Amino acid sequence: MKAAVIKEPGRIVVEEVAIPVPDAGEVLLKVDACALCGTDQRVLKGEKHVDVPIVGHEIAGTVAAVGTDVKGVELDERYAVQTVIGCNACPMCALERQNLCENGFKAIGYQWNGGFAEYMVMPVAGVRQGCLIPLPAGMSAEAGTLIEPLSCCVNGMRCLPFEGMHAVAVFGGGIIGVLNGLVAKARGAERVVIFDVAQDRLNLLESLGLPFDGLINSRDHDPVEWITNFTGGRGANAVVVAASVKQLVPIGIQMLARDGHLSIFAGMPKSDPVEPLDLNLIHYPELHIHGANSSVQRDYTEARELISSGRVAAEKLVTHTFSLDDFNEAVATQGNPASGSLKVIIKP
Repeated sequence: MKAAVIKEPGRIVVEEVAIPVPDAGEVLLKVDACALCGTDQRVLKGEKHVDVPIVGHEIAGTVAAVGTDVKGVELDERYAVQTVIGCNACPMCALERQNLCENGFKAIGYQWNGGFAEYMVMPVAGVRQGCLIPLPAGMSAEAGTLIEPLSCCVNGMRCLPFEGMHAVAVFGGGIIGVLNGLVAKARGAERVVIFDVAQDRLNLLESLGLPFDGLINSRDHDPVEWITNFTGGRGANAVVVAASVKQLVPIGIQMLARDGHLSIFAGMPKSDPVEPLDLNLIHYPELHIHGANSSVQRDYTEARELISSGRVAAEKLVTHTFSLDDFNEAVATQGNPASGSLKVIIKP
């Protein structure tokens, strides 16, 4: 089979490798589509370590072979892949919060080979955990790849009571910011505004006809002042930080209404993650601050339903599709702000 194999940081070669054979308890998937993620870019550049040479974790595929002792999975069934696999022995895993596994979760595309190949294996631990998420008959493979990133946004939004929220602000106009905004809309937020510093990206979102109530360039407009005027002085009920810029956290706090929620979706640079905060700005208005880290099965299920119901128009977000042979061109396209890309997909 063909696979995009990491030879060294920055050098990925599409080459022939052996088709994996599923052991007992494992499932072999023919990869129908696998989307590129911002984390993949970091891995491919050598900025983030993984244990395997084949990455890719936003996957939709079809069952090609089933190992012995596998129950309930049949040939030719279509699945999205749940990435995170916990130890399933600790208290958090017992609560089905494998994303918070106390022994450290493992993941497809990080500790097991991922989806930038014609075939991949779901390991026995993933099969047992239920990490094969059935795809509805009418859902395309392209839409199926969006289940994974959308599930992460569903998880990040779980602590936010959106019904009755009059205004939600999202920092970041990339695919993750967009998906966070779409989840907020789907869950009942009245108005959702996206802030970004790149006007080309904001223009792209406008051209896609996404249901946002403002696409604001935060280089040209002070976010605190803008949201204050937009909300008649109340502030936003929720602010989502979907960009790895630590300075956005204190800005987001200043944008919040009383009893507001700040969701820190994006991870911050580990070398310099701390930004000074005035804790009184949290204390007196009774603000709520939430983290967000990956997702679990219930989030995948909700993400799948958001897409299948049409409340999240997944295929509209896919701007570029490449063959596996053109993998390096796909990576360059996703990494180029001038390319007009939002979601880039590989179809092996």
